[in-house]
Amino acid sequence: MRSRQTISVIIFMLALVVGTIPVSAATRTVTIRVEGMTCEGCARSVERALRETEGVLEARVSFEKGEAWIKYDDQKVTVARLREVINSTGFKAVGEKTAAKKHHRR
Repeated sequence: MRSRQTISVIIFMLALVVGTIPVSAATRTVTIRVEGMTCEGCARSVERALRETEGVLEARVSFEKGEAWIKYDDQKVTVARLREVINSTGFKAVGEKTAAKKHHRR
């Protein structure tokens, strides 16, 4: 009987490591202020860089508002990384306009 329990625990642990048992991930949204954009082309450059970032599910950037709205998987990317991506495009992420919102998914 004890060996069955041990085998069950091992199978469970392997399934967890391999990923067959879903782990609760969260989708978050954040709006980050962006300085330096002067046209729609600027916004498209930032948006493209964000969309190519692993973990980003959606991104919308407005040069008129000077902000980037990003929906992302918090298991794959952080707000700090999103800010780095924006800064790498030559523009400056200067702060979060609104608090990040968390949406759980399974």
